[in-house]
Amino acid sequence: MRLFLILFNLILLTLALGFEIYSLKLISNEPVSEQILITALFSHFIASIVAAYLFSKIIVSNQTEPQLRVYILFFVVTFYLPVLGLMGLTLALPFIKHLSSKLKKTNFPVSLSKIRNLPDMPAPATDDNSADLHSLYRSRNPDKRLQAIYATLKIKDQDAVPILRMALGDPVDDIRLLAYALLERKEHNLSERIKKSKQKLEKIENSRNKQLFRQIANDYWELANLGLAQGEMRNYVLNMACKYLELGLKHYPEDSGFCFQYAQILLKLGNYEKASEQIKKAENLGIEHKKLLIYYAELAFHKHHYHKVKQLMAAIDFPAAFPQLSSVVQFWQKKN
Repeated sequence: MRLFLILFNLILLTLALGFEIYSLKLISNEPVSEQILITALFSHFIASIVAAYLFSKIIVSNQTEPQLRVYILFFVVTFYLPVLGLMGLTLALPFIKHLSSKLKKTNFPVSLSKIRNLPDMPAPATDDNSADLHSLYRSRNPDKRLQAIYATLKIKDQDAVPILRMALGDPVDDIRLLAYALLERKEHNLSERIKKSKQKLEKIENSRNKQLFRQIANDYWELANLGLAQGEMRNYVLNMACKYLELGLKHYPEDSGFCFQYAQILLKLGNYEKASEQIKKAENLGIEHKKLLIYYAELAFHKHHYHKVKQLMAAIDFPAAFPQLSSVVQFWQKKN
C-alpha cells in the first residue's frame, strides 16, 4: 500500500513537472500568439493545481485532511512563481520530511486542534489526586509535566483548572499550548451550554422553567468560580448569573436554592448588604444554619467584626463542613 502511494505521488509530481515544462516551452518559442499564451497559462494552471494537491498531502501529512487554506497556499506559491515555485518545493521535500519525522518523535500524541473533541473522562477527584498531579507537574521532566496536564481530563474542573493555569507559564511551548487549549475547551463547553439553555428558555413552554434558570446561573457561576473569566469579564458573567437568579426569584420567590446562590454571587460582587438579606432569607426558607456559618463569617469580616468572625468559625464543624477552607478555619479557630 505504501509503495503504491509513493508511485502515485511520483506520477503526480511528474505530471505537474510535465505541464510546467510544456507551458515554459510554449512561451519560449517565437512568435508568441494569444492562443499559445492562453494554452501555456492553462497548462501552468493545471500544474499548479496538481502541485497544490500533492504537496498538501505530502508536507502536511499529520492531518487527516488538509484544510482549504493549505491547498491555497501551495497553489499560490506554484502559480505565481512559475517553474521556480514547483522546483523549489520539490527540492525542499527531503528536508521537510526529515524535519517532520523528528517532530513525530515527540511524545505529544493528540493534535491541539482536536482538544475540543477529546472525550470527558470524569473521575472522583480527591485531595490526594490533586496533590499527586501538582507534584507530578513540578517535575523537571517535560514528559511528566505533559502527563500531568493530560491527567487533568480525569479530575473535576475545580481541581484541574489551577494546574492548567500554572501550566500557562511552562517553559515548553507545547505544554503551554495544551494547557491553554484545555482551558479554552472548558470555557467553550460552558458557553455552548449557556447558549443552548437560553434558546430553550426563549420557547414559551419553557419561559418559567425553574431548572433552566438554575442551569444558566450555575454555568455563569462556574465560568467565574473556575477562573475561566477574569477581570471585567468575570464581573460580567457574575452579573449575568445574578440576572437569571433574579428571574428565577421573580417566578419562585420562596426557592431557598435561588436565594442561597444569589447570596454567594452577591458576595463575590462585593454587594454585602444585599448578600446578607439573601442569606437570612435562605435560612428562613429552610437552609440549615450550620451550612451558612462560613458566609455569615465572611460578611462579619467585611464589616470588620473580627470577634464575631472568630465566634462563627469556632462553631464550624472542622474540617468536614468546608475542607477547601481548612487553613482559613484553622487560623480563626486558633486565633486569640
